[in-house]
Amino acid sequence: MNVLNHIFKEVSKQEMDHVYQPMWNLGNWKVFGFEALLRFPDGSYEGSIEDVFRRARENGFLFELDTLSISKAINSFPIHLLEDEFLFVNLYPSTLLHEKFEDFLCTLLDRYPKVKRKIVFELNETQDEDYVWDIPELKEKVSMLREYGFLVALDDIGKGAATLQKIIEFSPNFIKLDRYFANELYLSKEKQDMISLLVQYSDDKMGLILEGIEKDVDLAQAKLLNVPFAQGYLLGTPDRVYFNKYTGAFKNSYMDNIFEQSSPVHSWGR
Repeated sequence: MNVLNHIFKEVSKQEMDHVYQPMWNLGNWKVFGFEALLRFPDGSYEGSIEDVFRRARENGFLFELDTLSISKAINSFPIHLLEDEFLFVNLYPSTLLHEKFEDFLCTLLDRYPKVKRKIVFELNETQDEDYVWDIPELKEKVSMLREYGFLVALDDIGKGAATLQKIIEFSPNFIKLDRYFANELYLSKEKQDMISLLVQYSDDKMGLILEGIEKDVDLAQAKLLNVPFAQGYLLGTPDRVYFNKYTGAFKNSYMDNIFEQSSPVHSWGR
């Protein structure tokens, strides 16, 4: 079976699953959101998730796959249990521009009325869609999301050449810093300085999330830099949501151990 037919088979059967990775508020050590991540059942497709979407784009059904994934991500998540938390769902800019996307949103709200002000659409960065960001209509579509009661996040900030311009142009509710900045953060004055600037800029405008936290020393450094939110394998791996697993504050003893084990942390004179 060729790849195209195989993906069509998966889409038509809706044989897809989602896992959810927690994002933490570093001010109060509580989960403030989850990111939905698409997975296929074991053995149903050989290849990366990125490859699945690339093939879908090449063969003209990216919109169908993207919207199906969004629906499944919401359906599999206990939205009704959210209080102040958010569910982050990935969305390709080209899907947002699709002529049928507004109809899809209306259907989504009819089916899941509790998603208003709970869903954050995370606009994906991919080289295949660099051109889409220059289409004037995209700003209108982002405004449309807000009018329907959704929030917007920009992903991989600092990775692309024009990401700072996108922050200004699209005024997102959240920005997610590329994992590059979290890697060996405690050793890099340059990364610390850049993050400090972005923290100051975003302070009263939008939420800043540092992705890719995998070491306790980098988490401690992020805390010292007043990074408000963080995500990464150190804080929680993608998994099915057992909601009581993440309710309440993160155990203080665990966080105390992280800071005790993180010394020395380079503050570079600050």
